[in-house]
Amino acid sequence: MIAAPYRFAIVGIGGFASTYLNQMTRLAGDGYGSHVANVAIPRDHELHPEVIADLREQGVALFPSLDKMLAAMRGAIDVVAIPTGIHLHQTMAVVAMEAGCHVIVEKPAAGSVQDVDEMRAASMRTGRLCAVGFQHLYQPEFARLKEWICEGRFGELHSIRCFGTWPRQPSYYARNKWAGMLAVDDTWVLDSPHNNALSHALNCMLFLASKEPKTAATPIGIEAELYRANAIDSADTVTMRVQTKNDVSVYFGASHAVDREESPVFDIVAKRASLSMTYDGDLTITWKDGRIEQYNRKSNSNLVFQGMVQAINTGSPPACSLDVARAHSCCASASFENGIVDIPQDYIEIGTDGTVVVTGLFRELKKACERKALLSELGIKWARAMPPIDLKNYNFFQGKHLIG
Repeated sequence: MIAAPYRFAIVGIGGFASTYLNQMTRLAGDGYGSHVANVAIPRDHELHPEVIADLREQGVALFPSLDKMLAAMRGAIDVVAIPTGIHLHQTMAVVAMEAGCHVIVEKPAAGSVQDVDEMRAASMRTGRLCAVGFQHLYQPEFARLKEWICEGRFGELHSIRCFGTWPRQPSYYARNKWAGMLAVDDTWVLDSPHNNALSHALNCMLFLASKEPKTAATPIGIEAELYRANAIDSADTVTMRVQTKNDVSVYFGASHAVDREESPVFDIVAKRASLSMTYDGDLTITWKDGRIEQYNRKSNSNLVFQGMVQAINTGSPPACSLDVARAHSCCASASFENGIVDIPQDYIEIGTDGTVVVTGLFRELKKACERKALLSELGIKWARAMPPIDLKNYNFFQGKHLIG
């Protein structure tokens, strides 16, 4: 039931903010909320005059900054949506919650585990909800699978693995000031496949690895190798193995420095069945007795805004709360603690569209996923093994190997 149409504000116009604006339109059309305010910096007025004109026609109040919006509309905004650069997530989310607003923040929750903990503390202190835009967790297909896992339908879980390769052209890293960066000023970003574009996959696996509702598995150890082929500060390739407190192993491999796109497929091994779920939500269950069940995705809508409304109405955590997203940020942060290995130029090609491609990397990542192996364990000449990291009390990313 809709308690009341909630009053939403969005920070930004261009980039991923356009997705949020579309979600807001659908939400308003369904009667769940109204778009009352929007932050639009001067550059937004120059680049998106038609959007600005449309918002004004709708009666949306426009402000040049978040602080000015919150000051002018104190008590008149229920939810602030923050689809901004990673380095702005923590500061903006905390300020909005302190102003009495619930928050939707785009994935990842923040650039470091300590920033996520600051956001969690603000949520507890203010009593405001903060939903993270890992949209897969709001989809009915993933919610259904999580429910079945929690019910014990498949028996004890043993492992979850996947890999994903999304080639990226130079324009991807040139699109803003934080793309491909380790930090912006004094704030960690750690932009990378596993902390941005393909972070959904790692977050999904950690979420599904827990048999407790609305929780992610607790990481207690990680082995990770990060590599760089592009001329960027951060990493564009990763393989990792995560050990969880409930003894479900999680494996992930990903890269942007490849010549072939392949979205993740989640392979889950449990006592009674093996499961394969596509990135879009199609599920195949192969039971130990040979029976096969298949379930197809019914909708590809982004339901983060609707999920926030439901959380406010029920007083329960959103599908992807800060507590859930922290597991991802813990692994992403820790993966960088041993630094980044540069791939020698002898193994790098430039595609016709300018994409930096590591020779044979797609094949090696596929092989690594099949074996749940790190790239160094495949005998690749440029790969380098890194020491494991204990995550039992891990709450601060130091990045000492990235400084200097």
